[in-house]
Amino acid sequence: MPTGTLVQQVLDECKSTLSFAQRSGAHVLEFLRYLDQFGKTTVHTQLCPFFVHPNPPAPCPCPLRQAWGSLDALIGRLRAAYEENGGKPETNSVGARAVRLYLGEVRDSQSKARGISYEKKKR
Repeated sequence: MPTGTLVQQVLDECKSTLSFAQRSGAHVLEFLRYLDQFGKTTVHTQLCPFFVHPNPPAPCPCPLRQAWGSLDALIGRLRAAYEENGGKPETNSVGARAVRLYLGEVRDSQSKARGISYEKKKR
């Protein structure tokens, strides 16, 4: 999919009159939370008997969410699309600190729910 089309698709999905450049990190977070309703990844709650089990033996009523990897890839494509279409990196709302923190929280909560420890790489 051409990156310009991706940006337009996101704007159409949000049903807003704001251009991509006028959006803030809060708008991006709202969009990511909206996408959660279409997720296919089970994220176990702490009350679920399968919490911290990577491969639960039976289905459970825990919510379906977007997988962290999918969200991270989408954000990466949107950041690139914005910049490829003339946007400056410093005005890119997709690269906002709040978005990066949100993605980190999603990654951590999903890895804990599956019982997978995530160690930050040391530089």
